[in-house]
Amino acid sequence: MKLQDIKIKNFRGIRSLHLTLDELTVLIGENNAGKSTVLEALRLVLTRGVGFRKDGRFTEYDFHLKDSAATPQTADPISIILHFAEKHEDEWPEPVVQQMSDVALPDVTTGLYHIWLQAQGSFQVESGVFETKWAFLNADGNELNLKNATPHNLVTRFVPLFFLSAIRNASQEFGQRGQFWSGFLKSIQLPDEQREEIEEMLQRVNASVIGANEGLTEVTNKIAEARKLVPLDSGNPVVLEAIPTRVFDMVGKIQVHLKSCCGAKLPLHRHGEGTQSLAVLMLFEAFTVANLAEAYAPESAPLLALEEPEAHLHPSAIRAFGAFLKELTGQILVTSHSGDLVSRVPVTAIRRIYKENGETKVGLVQTGDFTGRQLQALDYCIRLARGHYLFSRCWLLVEGESDYHIMPLLLEIMGHSADEVSFSILEYSQVIEKGEPLIQFAKLLGIQWFLMADGDAEGTNYINRANNHLDAGENIADRAQSLAYNDIEHEFWHNGYQAFIENMVPAHRKSSIAQRAAGDVAKETKLTIKTAIDEAGGKPAFAQKLATEIRQRGAGTIPQTLQDIIARIVQLAGD
Repeated sequence: MKLQDIKIKNFRGIRSLHLTLDELTVLIGENNAGKSTVLEALRLVLTRGVGFRKDGRFTEYDFHLKDSAATPQTADPISIILHFAEKHEDEWPEPVVQQMSDVALPDVTTGLYHIWLQAQGSFQVESGVFETKWAFLNADGNELNLKNATPHNLVTRFVPLFFLSAIRNASQEFGQRGQFWSGFLKSIQLPDEQREEIEEMLQRVNASVIGANEGLTEVTNKIAEARKLVPLDSGNPVVLEAIPTRVFDMVGKIQVHLKSCCGAKLPLHRHGEGTQSLAVLMLFEAFTVANLAEAYAPESAPLLALEEPEAHLHPSAIRAFGAFLKELTGQILVTSHSGDLVSRVPVTAIRRIYKENGETKVGLVQTGDFTGRQLQALDYCIRLARGHYLFSRCWLLVEGESDYHIMPLLLEIMGHSADEVSFSILEYSQVIEKGEPLIQFAKLLGIQWFLMADGDAEGTNYINRANNHLDAGENIADRAQSLAYNDIEHEFWHNGYQAFIENMVPAHRKSSIAQRAAGDVAKETKLTIKTAIDEAGGKPAFAQKLATEIRQRGAGTIPQTLQDIIARIVQLAGD
Protein backbone atom coordinates (compact mmCIF):
# COMPACT_ATOMS: atom_id res chain seq x y z
CA MET A 1 0.00 0.00 0.00
CA LYS A 2 1.64 3.20 -1.17
CA LEU A 3 0.47 6.61 -0.02
CA GLN A 4 -0.73 8.50 -3.08
CA ASP A 5 -1.63 11.81 -1.48
CA ILE A 6 -2.44 13.54 1.77
CA LYS A 7 -5.05 16.23 2.38
CA ILE A 8 -4.67 18.48 5.40
CA LYS A 9 -7.16 21.04 6.67
CA ASN A 10 -6.84 23.37 9.65
CA PHE A 11 -3.79 21.65 11.11
CA ARG A 12 -1.25 23.98 12.73
CA GLY A 13 0.03 26.46 10.13
CA ILE A 14 -1.84 24.82 7.25
CA ARG A 15 -5.40 25.87 6.49
CA SER A 16 -5.66 23.66 3.43
CA LEU A 17 -3.15 21.53 1.53
CA HIS A 18 -3.35 18.71 -1.01
CA LEU A 19 0.03 17.02 -1.47
CA THR A 20 0.68 14.22 -3.96
CA LEU A 21 3.51 11.77 -3.24
CA ASP A 22 5.82 9.63 -5.36
CA GLU A 23 8.14 6.78 -4.47
CA LEU A 24 10.58 9.53 -3.48
CA THR A 25 9.24 12.94 -2.50
CA VAL A 26 11.42 15.83 -1.32
CA LEU A 27 9.68 18.77 0.36
CA ILE A 28 11.50 22.08 0.09
CA GLY A 29 10.51 25.60 1.07
CA GLU A 30 11.11 28.34 3.59
CA ASN A 31 10.85 27.98 7.35
CA ASN A 32 7.25 27.85 8.57
CA ALA A 33 6.00 26.97 5.10
CA GLY A 34 4.55 23.68 6.39
CA LYS A 35 7.09 20.96 5.56
CA SER A 36 7.48 19.66 9.12
CA THR A 37 3.73 19.96 9.62
CA VAL A 38 3.22 17.45 6.81
CA LEU A 39 5.59 14.96 8.47
CA GLU A 40 3.89 15.48 11.83
CA ALA A 41 0.48 14.87 10.26
CA LEU A 42 1.72 11.55 8.91
CA ARG A 43 3.29 10.61 12.22
CA LEU A 44 0.14 11.50 14.12
CA VAL A 45 -2.06 9.31 11.92
CA LEU A 46 0.31 6.38 11.47
CA THR A 47 2.25 6.02 14.71
CA ARG A 48 0.18 7.24 17.63
CA GLY A 49 -1.78 4.04 18.08
CA VAL A 50 -4.75 4.41 15.78
CA GLY A 51 -7.85 3.77 17.86
CA PHE A 52 -11.37 2.96 16.84
CA ARG A 53 -13.92 5.74 16.41
CA LYS A 54 -12.71 8.25 19.00
CA ASP A 55 -9.41 8.98 20.63
CA GLY A 56 -7.74 12.04 22.16
CA ARG A 57 -4.85 12.69 19.80
CA PHE A 58 -5.09 16.35 18.79
CA THR A 59 -4.29 19.04 21.33
CA GLU A 60 -5.24 22.71 21.42
CA TYR A 61 -1.90 23.59 19.78
CA ASP A 62 -2.73 21.56 16.68
CA PHE A 63 -5.67 23.70 15.55
CA HIS A 64 -5.19 26.31 12.84
CA LEU A 65 -6.06 29.78 14.11
CA LYS A 66 -7.16 31.93 11.16
CA ASP A 67 -6.86 35.26 12.99
CA SER A 68 -5.91 36.81 16.32
CA ALA A 69 -9.45 36.41 17.68
CA ALA A 70 -9.62 32.65 16.99
CA THR A 71 -9.16 30.08 19.75
CA PRO A 72 -8.69 26.30 19.57
CA GLN A 73 -12.20 25.90 20.99
CA THR A 74 -13.75 27.93 18.16
CA ALA A 75 -11.39 26.88 15.35
CA ASP A 76 -12.58 24.84 12.38
CA PRO A 77 -12.13 21.06 12.80
CA ILE A 78 -8.84 19.44 11.82
CA SER A 79 -8.95 16.92 8.98
CA ILE A 80 -6.07 14.75 7.80
CA ILE A 81 -6.90 12.28 5.03
CA LEU A 82 -4.37 9.72 3.84
CA HIS A 83 -5.17 8.25 0.44
CA PHE A 84 -3.59 4.89 -0.41
CA ALA A 85 -4.04 3.68 -3.98
CA GLU A 86 -2.88 1.16 -6.55
CA LYS A 87 -1.15 2.59 -9.60
CA HIS A 88 -1.48 -0.57 -11.65
CA GLU A 89 -3.53 -3.76 -11.56
CA ASP A 90 -2.64 -6.30 -8.86
CA GLU A 91 -0.10 -3.96 -7.26
CA TRP A 92 -1.43 -4.71 -3.79
CA PRO A 93 -0.70 -8.26 -2.54
CA GLU A 94 -3.68 -10.51 -2.04
CA PRO A 95 -3.40 -10.48 1.82
CA VAL A 96 -3.80 -6.69 1.79
CA VAL A 97 -6.89 -6.80 -0.42
CA GLN A 98 -8.46 -9.62 1.59
CA GLN A 99 -7.77 -8.30 5.07
CA MET A 100 -8.66 -4.70 4.16
CA SER A 101 -11.69 -5.71 2.09
CA ASP A 102 -14.08 -3.61 4.21
CA VAL A 103 -12.24 -0.40 3.32
CA ALA A 104 -10.30 -1.20 0.10
CA LEU A 105 -12.66 0.08 -2.57
CA PRO A 106 -12.17 -0.63 -6.29
CA ASP A 107 -12.54 2.23 -8.76
CA VAL A 108 -15.61 1.65 -10.91
CA THR A 109 -13.66 2.51 -14.07
CA THR A 110 -10.16 1.12 -13.57
CA GLY A 111 -10.76 -1.52 -10.91
CA LEU A 112 -7.76 -0.24 -8.95
CA TYR A 113 -8.10 -0.28 -5.17
CA HIS A 114 -8.24 2.85 -2.99
CA ILE A 115 -8.29 3.41 0.77
CA TRP A 116 -9.02 6.74 2.47
CA LEU A 117 -8.18 7.04 6.17
CA GLN A 118 -9.21 10.22 7.98
CA ALA A 119 -8.36 11.66 11.38
CA GLN A 120 -10.62 14.50 12.49
CA GLY A 121 -10.08 16.73 15.48
CA SER A 122 -12.60 19.04 17.08
CA PHE A 123 -13.56 20.59 20.39
CA GLN A 124 -16.61 19.03 21.99
CA VAL A 125 -18.59 21.66 23.86
CA GLU A 126 -20.61 19.08 25.78
CA SER A 127 -17.59 17.28 27.22
CA GLY A 128 -15.22 20.25 27.16
CA VAL A 129 -12.38 18.22 25.62
CA PHE A 130 -10.64 17.92 22.27
CA GLU A 131 -11.54 14.68 20.52
CA THR A 132 -10.13 12.82 17.54
CA LYS A 133 -12.38 10.70 15.40
CA TRP A 134 -10.90 8.07 13.10
CA ALA A 135 -12.77 6.86 10.04
CA PHE A 136 -12.37 5.22 6.67
CA LEU A 137 -14.08 7.02 3.81
CA ASN A 138 -15.47 6.19 0.39
CA ALA A 139 -14.63 8.02 -2.84
CA ASP A 140 -17.28 10.65 -2.07
CA GLY A 141 -15.76 11.41 1.34
CA ASN A 142 -18.52 9.71 3.32
CA GLU A 143 -17.69 7.59 6.37
CA LEU A 144 -17.80 3.82 6.02
CA ASN A 145 -19.69 1.89 8.67
CA LEU A 146 -17.39 -0.77 10.08
CA LYS A 147 -18.17 -3.62 12.41
CA ASN A 148 -14.82 -3.60 14.20
CA ALA A 149 -11.42 -1.91 14.41
CA THR A 150 -9.51 -4.52 12.41
CA PRO A 151 -8.80 -2.30 9.37
CA HIS A 152 -7.52 0.46 11.66
CA ASN A 153 -5.11 -1.88 13.36
CA LEU A 154 -3.87 -3.28 10.04
CA VAL A 155 -2.95 0.09 8.56
CA THR A 156 0.23 0.45 10.63
CA ARG A 157 1.12 -3.14 9.83
CA PHE A 158 0.83 -2.74 6.08
CA VAL A 159 2.24 0.82 6.06
CA PRO A 160 4.70 1.12 8.98
CA LEU A 161 6.07 4.63 9.35
CA PHE A 162 9.69 5.18 10.40
CA PHE A 163 10.52 8.77 11.26
CA LEU A 164 13.99 10.27 11.62
CA SER A 165 13.96 13.82 12.96
CA ALA A 166 16.40 16.61 12.15
CA ILE A 167 17.73 16.50 15.72
CA ARG A 168 19.58 13.19 15.68
CA ASN A 169 20.98 12.05 19.02
CA ALA A 170 23.55 9.36 18.27
CA SER A 171 23.65 8.21 21.90
CA GLN A 172 19.90 7.69 21.85
CA GLU A 173 19.65 6.19 18.37
CA PHE A 174 22.44 3.71 19.13
CA GLY A 175 21.05 2.99 22.59
CA GLN A 176 19.31 -0.17 23.69
CA ARG A 177 15.91 1.35 22.89
CA GLY A 178 16.87 3.10 19.65
CA GLN A 179 14.10 2.64 17.08
CA PHE A 180 16.48 1.11 14.53
CA TRP A 181 19.44 -0.11 16.60
CA SER A 182 17.28 -2.17 18.96
CA GLY A 183 16.22 -4.41 16.07
CA PHE A 184 19.81 -5.40 15.43
CA LEU A 185 20.43 -6.07 19.13
CA LYS A 186 17.36 -8.29 19.39
CA SER A 187 18.54 -10.32 16.42
CA ILE A 188 21.62 -11.51 18.34
CA GLN A 189 20.89 -15.08 19.48
CA LEU A 190 23.36 -17.61 20.86
CA PRO A 191 22.95 -21.34 21.55
CA ASP A 192 22.62 -22.05 25.29
CA GLU A 193 25.93 -23.92 25.46
CA GLN A 194 27.82 -21.07 23.80
CA ARG A 195 26.04 -18.46 25.95
CA GLU A 196 26.94 -20.29 29.17
CA GLU A 197 30.57 -20.60 28.10
CA ILE A 198 30.79 -16.87 27.34
CA GLU A 199 29.14 -15.90 30.63
CA GLU A 200 31.58 -18.07 32.62
CA MET A 201 34.46 -16.36 30.85
CA LEU A 202 32.95 -12.92 31.57
CA GLN A 203 32.64 -13.77 35.27
CA ARG A 204 36.31 -14.76 35.41
CA VAL A 205 37.37 -11.54 33.68
CA ASN A 206 35.15 -9.52 36.01
CA ALA A 207 36.59 -11.23 39.11
CA SER A 208 40.13 -10.49 37.93
CA VAL A 209 39.40 -6.81 37.38
CA ILE A 210 37.56 -6.32 40.67
CA GLY A 211 40.12 -8.38 42.61
CA ALA A 212 42.93 -6.15 41.44
CA ASN A 213 41.76 -3.40 43.82
CA GLU A 214 41.69 -4.39 47.49
CA GLY A 215 39.87 -1.19 48.39
CA LEU A 216 36.79 -2.41 46.55
CA THR A 217 36.42 -5.23 49.07
CA GLU A 218 35.90 -2.72 51.86
CA VAL A 219 33.36 -0.84 49.77
CA THR A 220 31.53 -4.08 49.09
CA ASN A 221 31.41 -4.93 52.79
CA LYS A 222 30.08 -1.51 53.73
CA ILE A 223 27.34 -1.60 51.10
CA ALA A 224 26.40 -5.10 52.27
CA GLU A 225 25.45 -3.64 55.66
CA ALA A 226 22.36 -2.28 53.95
CA ARG A 227 20.80 -5.73 54.53
CA LYS A 228 20.26 -4.67 58.09
CA LEU A 229 17.70 -2.14 56.83
CA VAL A 230 16.33 -3.72 53.64
CA PRO A 231 15.77 -7.38 52.74
CA LEU A 232 18.78 -8.62 50.75
CA ASP A 233 20.50 -11.95 50.16
CA SER A 234 21.99 -13.12 53.43
CA GLY A 235 25.11 -14.61 51.91
CA ASN A 236 26.57 -12.33 49.26
CA PRO A 237 24.25 -9.35 48.73
CA VAL A 238 26.67 -7.10 46.79
CA VAL A 239 28.15 -7.94 43.41
CA LEU A 240 30.47 -5.56 41.60
CA GLU A 241 30.62 -5.81 37.82
CA ALA A 242 33.34 -4.06 35.88
CA ILE A 243 31.81 -5.52 32.74
CA PRO A 244 28.41 -7.19 32.13
CA THR A 245 28.54 -10.87 33.03
CA ARG A 246 25.36 -11.90 31.24
CA VAL A 247 25.11 -11.98 27.47
CA PHE A 248 21.84 -10.05 27.25
CA ASP A 249 23.34 -7.28 29.42
CA MET A 250 26.47 -7.21 27.29
CA VAL A 251 24.46 -7.04 24.05
CA GLY A 252 22.40 -4.14 25.38
CA LYS A 253 25.59 -2.17 26.06
CA ILE A 254 27.20 -2.63 22.65
CA GLN A 255 28.78 0.66 21.59
CA VAL A 256 29.92 1.91 18.23
CA HIS A 257 33.51 3.13 18.10
CA LEU A 258 35.10 4.82 15.11
CA LYS A 259 38.80 4.88 14.38
CA SER A 260 40.31 8.10 13.08
CA CYS A 261 42.77 8.13 10.19
CA CYS A 262 45.62 7.95 12.72
CA GLY A 263 44.16 4.83 14.33
CA ALA A 264 42.74 6.38 17.52
CA LYS A 265 39.48 4.73 18.57
CA LEU A 266 36.71 6.89 20.07
CA PRO A 267 33.08 6.18 20.99
CA LEU A 268 30.68 7.54 18.39
CA HIS A 269 29.25 10.19 20.73
CA ARG A 270 32.77 11.64 21.13
CA HIS A 271 33.00 12.43 17.42
CA GLY A 272 31.73 15.61 15.75
CA GLU A 273 28.05 16.30 15.09
CA GLY A 274 28.47 15.64 11.38
CA THR A 275 30.00 12.21 11.93
CA GLN A 276 27.33 11.30 14.46
CA SER A 277 24.55 12.44 12.14
CA LEU A 278 26.01 10.50 9.23
CA ALA A 279 26.31 7.37 11.38
CA VAL A 280 22.61 7.62 12.31
CA LEU A 281 21.70 8.00 8.63
CA MET A 282 23.74 4.93 7.76
CA LEU A 283 22.04 3.05 10.60
CA PHE A 284 18.75 4.06 9.04
CA GLU A 285 19.94 2.66 5.71
CA ALA A 286 21.11 -0.59 7.30
CA PHE A 287 17.76 -0.96 9.00
CA THR A 288 15.84 -0.55 5.76
CA VAL A 289 18.08 -3.07 4.00
CA ALA A 290 18.23 -5.72 6.72
CA ASN A 291 15.79 -5.59 9.60
CA LEU A 292 12.83 -4.13 7.76
CA ALA A 293 12.45 -7.14 5.52
CA GLU A 294 12.61 -9.47 8.52
CA ALA A 295 10.47 -7.47 10.93
CA TYR A 296 7.48 -6.97 8.67
CA ALA A 297 5.36 -9.13 6.42
CA PRO A 298 6.21 -9.28 2.71
CA GLU A 299 3.07 -7.31 1.92
CA SER A 300 4.16 -4.37 4.10
CA ALA A 301 5.19 -1.16 2.32
CA PRO A 302 7.14 1.01 4.77
CA LEU A 303 6.99 4.79 4.66
CA LEU A 304 10.32 6.38 5.61
CA ALA A 305 10.16 10.03 6.69
CA LEU A 306 13.44 11.94 7.10
CA GLU A 307 13.57 15.49 8.37
CA GLU A 308 16.50 17.51 7.02
CA PRO A 309 18.97 14.64 6.52
CA GLU A 310 21.59 17.20 5.49
CA ALA A 311 21.96 18.52 9.05
CA HIS A 312 25.67 18.82 10.04
CA LEU A 313 26.88 17.12 6.84
CA HIS A 314 29.59 18.28 4.46
CA PRO A 315 28.24 19.29 1.00
CA SER A 316 29.86 16.27 -0.66
CA ALA A 317 28.22 13.96 1.87
CA ILE A 318 24.88 15.70 1.30
CA ARG A 319 25.09 15.18 -2.45
CA ALA A 320 26.06 11.55 -1.96
CA PHE A 321 23.14 11.06 0.39
CA GLY A 322 20.79 12.68 -2.13
CA ALA A 323 21.75 10.04 -4.68
CA PHE A 324 21.46 7.32 -2.03
CA LEU A 325 17.84 8.28 -1.24
CA LYS A 326 16.71 6.76 -4.52
CA GLU A 327 18.02 3.36 -3.37
CA LEU A 328 16.24 3.15 -0.02
CA THR A 329 13.63 0.46 0.51
CA GLY A 330 10.06 1.73 0.75
CA GLN A 331 8.30 5.00 0.03
CA ILE A 332 10.50 7.97 0.98
CA LEU A 333 9.40 11.41 2.18
CA VAL A 334 12.12 13.96 2.93
CA THR A 335 12.20 17.60 4.00
CA SER A 336 15.27 19.61 3.10
CA HIS A 337 16.80 23.07 2.97
CA SER A 338 19.78 21.91 0.93
CA GLY A 339 20.42 22.78 -2.70
CA ASP A 340 23.12 20.11 -2.69
CA LEU A 341 20.59 17.43 -1.79
CA VAL A 342 17.97 18.44 -4.36
CA SER A 343 20.70 18.50 -7.01
CA ARG A 344 20.84 14.72 -6.70
CA VAL A 345 17.16 13.80 -6.85
CA PRO A 346 14.82 13.80 -9.89
CA VAL A 347 13.13 17.14 -10.42
CA THR A 348 9.76 15.37 -10.47
CA ALA A 349 10.39 14.26 -6.86
CA ILE A 350 10.53 17.86 -5.60
CA ARG A 351 7.54 19.54 -3.95
CA ARG A 352 8.02 23.21 -3.16
CA ILE A 353 5.82 24.25 -0.23
CA TYR A 354 5.15 27.98 -0.13
CA LYS A 355 2.71 30.56 1.15
CA GLU A 356 0.59 32.75 -1.11
CA ASN A 357 -1.75 35.27 0.49
CA GLY A 358 -1.62 33.21 3.67
CA GLU A 359 -2.56 29.97 1.91
CA THR A 360 -0.25 26.95 1.70
CA LYS A 361 0.54 25.97 -1.88
CA VAL A 362 2.50 23.18 -3.55
CA GLY A 363 4.70 23.68 -6.60
CA LEU A 364 5.82 20.64 -8.56
CA VAL A 365 6.98 19.44 -11.96
CA GLN A 366 5.18 16.41 -13.32
CA THR A 367 6.21 13.94 -15.97
CA GLY A 368 5.26 15.43 -19.33
CA ASP A 369 5.56 19.08 -18.32
CA PHE A 370 8.86 19.32 -20.21
CA THR A 371 10.55 17.48 -23.04
CA GLY A 372 13.70 15.53 -22.32
CA ARG A 373 15.78 18.26 -23.94
CA GLN A 374 14.12 20.96 -21.85
CA LEU A 375 14.75 18.99 -18.66
CA GLN A 376 18.41 18.63 -19.58
CA ALA A 377 18.66 22.40 -19.99
CA LEU A 378 16.91 23.03 -16.67
CA ASP A 379 19.15 20.53 -14.90
CA TYR A 380 22.24 22.16 -16.38
CA CYS A 381 21.13 25.72 -15.59
CA ILE A 382 19.63 25.16 -12.16
CA ARG A 383 19.22 21.84 -10.41
CA LEU A 384 22.65 20.24 -10.85
CA ALA A 385 24.79 23.33 -10.27
CA ARG A 386 22.48 25.83 -8.52
CA GLY A 387 20.02 23.77 -6.55
CA HIS A 388 19.69 26.60 -4.02
CA TYR A 389 17.86 28.63 -6.69
CA LEU A 390 14.84 26.39 -6.08
CA PHE A 391 14.53 27.93 -2.62
CA SER A 392 14.28 31.52 -3.88
CA ARG A 393 11.03 33.47 -3.81
CA CYS A 394 11.75 35.31 -7.05
CA TRP A 395 13.89 34.84 -10.15
CA LEU A 396 15.21 37.76 -12.18
CA LEU A 397 15.80 36.53 -15.71
CA VAL A 398 18.45 38.57 -17.53
CA GLU A 399 19.98 38.44 -21.00
CA GLY A 400 23.69 38.45 -20.39
CA GLU A 401 26.73 38.34 -18.19
CA SER A 402 26.87 42.05 -17.40
CA ASP A 403 23.29 42.02 -16.09
CA TYR A 404 24.12 38.97 -14.00
CA HIS A 405 27.01 40.76 -12.26
CA ILE A 406 25.60 44.29 -12.02
CA MET A 407 22.02 43.74 -10.84
CA PRO A 408 22.83 42.15 -7.42
CA LEU A 409 25.16 45.07 -6.68
CA LEU A 410 22.45 47.59 -7.59
CA LEU A 411 20.00 45.78 -5.34
CA GLU A 412 22.47 46.07 -2.47
CA ILE A 413 23.13 49.76 -3.16
CA MET A 414 19.37 50.40 -3.04
CA GLY A 415 19.30 48.94 0.47
CA HIS A 416 18.21 45.38 -0.21
CA SER A 417 20.01 42.14 0.59
CA ALA A 418 19.68 39.46 -2.08
CA ASP A 419 19.41 36.83 0.64
CA GLU A 420 16.78 38.72 2.62
CA VAL A 421 14.79 39.51 -0.51
CA SER A 422 15.34 35.87 -1.53
CA PHE A 423 15.88 36.34 -5.23
CA SER A 424 18.23 34.74 -7.73
CA ILE A 425 19.46 35.85 -11.14
CA LEU A 426 19.50 33.56 -14.16
CA GLU A 427 20.83 34.22 -17.64
CA TYR A 428 18.35 33.07 -20.26
CA SER A 429 19.87 34.03 -23.61
CA GLN A 430 21.86 30.80 -23.87
CA VAL A 431 19.01 28.54 -22.77
CA ILE A 432 17.03 26.64 -25.40
CA GLU A 433 13.84 28.22 -26.70
CA LYS A 434 15.07 31.66 -25.66
CA GLY A 435 14.79 30.79 -21.98
CA GLU A 436 11.03 30.15 -21.94
CA PRO A 437 11.45 26.82 -20.04
CA LEU A 438 12.86 28.87 -17.14
CA ILE A 439 9.64 30.86 -16.90
CA GLN A 440 7.52 27.72 -17.11
CA PHE A 441 9.68 26.02 -14.50
CA ALA A 442 9.37 28.96 -12.09
CA LYS A 443 5.58 29.05 -12.49
CA LEU A 444 5.18 25.32 -11.86
CA LEU A 445 7.22 25.57 -8.64
CA GLY A 446 5.42 28.71 -7.47
CA ILE A 447 8.50 30.92 -7.80
CA GLN A 448 7.83 34.54 -8.76
CA TRP A 449 9.66 35.72 -11.89
CA PHE A 450 10.55 38.88 -13.75
CA LEU A 451 12.34 39.24 -17.08
CA MET A 452 14.70 42.08 -17.98
CA ALA A 453 15.56 42.48 -21.65
CA ASP A 454 17.87 44.74 -23.62
CA GLY A 455 16.35 47.64 -25.50
CA ASP A 456 17.00 46.23 -28.96
CA ALA A 457 15.16 44.00 -31.43
CA GLU A 458 16.23 40.80 -29.71
CA GLY A 459 15.10 42.21 -26.39
CA THR A 460 11.68 42.91 -27.89
CA ASN A 461 11.53 39.27 -28.97
CA TYR A 462 12.22 38.14 -25.40
CA ILE A 463 9.48 40.43 -24.08
CA ASN A 464 7.01 39.00 -26.58
CA ARG A 465 7.89 35.47 -25.48
CA ALA A 466 7.38 36.41 -21.84
CA ASN A 467 3.94 37.71 -22.80
CA ASN A 468 2.94 34.11 -23.60
CA HIS A 469 3.31 33.13 -19.94
CA LEU A 470 1.17 35.76 -18.24
CA ASP A 471 -1.62 34.64 -15.97
CA ALA A 472 -5.15 35.93 -16.33
CA GLY A 473 -5.35 39.58 -15.33
CA GLU A 474 -1.61 40.21 -15.63
CA ASN A 475 -0.02 42.82 -17.86
CA ILE A 476 3.40 42.47 -19.44
CA ALA A 477 4.66 45.28 -17.18
CA ASP A 478 3.94 43.01 -14.21
CA ARG A 479 6.43 40.42 -15.45
CA ALA A 480 8.89 41.99 -17.89
CA GLN A 481 10.68 45.25 -18.69
CA SER A 482 13.04 46.22 -21.48
CA LEU A 483 15.84 48.71 -20.99
CA ALA A 484 15.63 52.09 -22.66
CA TYR A 485 18.92 51.42 -24.44
CA ASN A 486 20.74 48.53 -26.10
CA ASP A 487 22.17 47.00 -22.92
CA ILE A 488 22.82 47.78 -19.26
CA GLU A 489 26.17 49.51 -19.95
CA HIS A 490 24.46 51.83 -22.46
CA GLU A 491 21.77 52.44 -19.87
CA PHE A 492 24.38 53.91 -17.54
CA TRP A 493 26.22 55.70 -20.37
CA HIS A 494 23.09 57.68 -21.26
CA ASN A 495 22.17 58.35 -17.63
CA GLY A 496 25.16 60.32 -16.35
CA TYR A 497 27.96 57.74 -16.41
CA GLN A 498 29.48 58.52 -19.82
CA ALA A 499 32.49 60.35 -18.39
CA PHE A 500 33.13 57.60 -15.82
CA ILE A 501 33.24 54.94 -18.53
CA GLU A 502 35.35 57.08 -20.87
CA ASN A 503 37.90 57.71 -18.11
CA MET A 504 38.51 53.97 -17.88
CA VAL A 505 39.86 53.98 -21.45
CA PRO A 506 43.53 55.04 -22.00
CA ALA A 507 44.19 57.89 -24.43
CA HIS A 508 45.92 55.72 -27.04
CA ARG A 509 42.92 53.38 -27.18
CA LYS A 510 40.53 56.32 -27.48
CA SER A 511 42.42 57.45 -30.57
CA SER A 512 42.14 54.00 -32.09
CA ILE A 513 38.42 53.87 -31.30
CA ALA A 514 37.82 57.25 -32.98
CA GLN A 515 39.59 56.07 -36.12
CA ARG A 516 37.58 52.84 -36.28
CA ALA A 517 34.27 54.62 -35.62
CA ALA A 518 34.92 57.17 -38.39
CA GLY A 519 32.36 59.60 -37.03
CA ASP A 520 29.68 56.98 -36.23
CA VAL A 521 28.66 58.08 -32.70
CA ALA A 522 26.77 54.88 -31.87
CA LYS A 523 29.70 52.74 -32.99
CA GLU A 524 32.16 54.86 -31.03
CA THR A 525 30.05 54.53 -27.87
CA LYS A 526 29.83 50.76 -28.26
CA LEU A 527 33.58 50.43 -28.81
CA THR A 528 34.35 52.68 -25.84
CA ILE A 529 32.15 50.61 -23.52
CA LYS A 530 33.69 47.38 -24.80
CA THR A 531 37.21 48.76 -24.26
CA ALA A 532 36.34 50.00 -20.74
CA ILE A 533 35.18 46.51 -19.81
CA ASP A 534 38.40 45.07 -21.23
CA GLU A 535 40.54 47.58 -19.32
CA ALA A 536 38.68 46.80 -16.08
CA GLY A 537 39.57 43.13 -16.44
CA GLY A 538 36.26 41.75 -17.67
CA LYS A 539 32.57 42.19 -16.91
CA PRO A 540 32.68 41.09 -13.24
CA ALA A 541 35.48 43.59 -12.51
CA PHE A 542 33.71 46.32 -14.49
CA ALA A 543 30.57 45.69 -12.42
CA GLN A 544 32.54 46.18 -9.20
CA LYS A 545 34.11 49.46 -10.42
CA LEU A 546 30.73 50.73 -11.53
CA ALA A 547 29.19 49.81 -8.16
CA THR A 548 31.95 51.70 -6.34
CA GLU A 549 31.20 54.80 -8.40
CA ILE A 550 27.45 54.49 -7.80
CA ARG A 551 27.98 54.23 -4.05
CA GLN A 552 29.96 57.47 -4.13
CA ARG A 553 27.26 59.25 -6.15
CA GLY A 554 24.28 57.74 -4.37
CA ALA A 555 21.55 55.22 -5.23
CA GLY A 556 19.48 57.98 -6.80
CA THR A 557 21.88 58.08 -9.76
CA ILE A 558 20.93 54.55 -10.82
CA PRO A 559 18.95 54.77 -14.10
CA GLN A 560 15.23 54.94 -13.36
CA THR A 561 14.43 51.89 -15.48
CA LEU A 562 16.73 49.76 -13.34
CA GLN A 563 15.33 51.25 -10.12
CA ASP A 564 11.84 50.32 -11.29
CA ILE A 565 12.90 46.75 -12.09
CA ILE A 566 14.50 46.31 -8.66
CA ALA A 567 11.42 47.73 -6.93
CA ARG A 568 9.27 45.21 -8.80
CA ILE A 569 11.57 42.31 -7.84
CA VAL A 570 11.38 43.25 -4.17
CA GLN A 571 7.60 43.49 -4.44
CA LEU A 572 7.27 40.08 -6.11
CA ALA A 573 9.58 38.43 -3.59
CA GLY A 574 7.47 39.84 -0.77
CA ASP A 575 4.14 38.64 -2.18
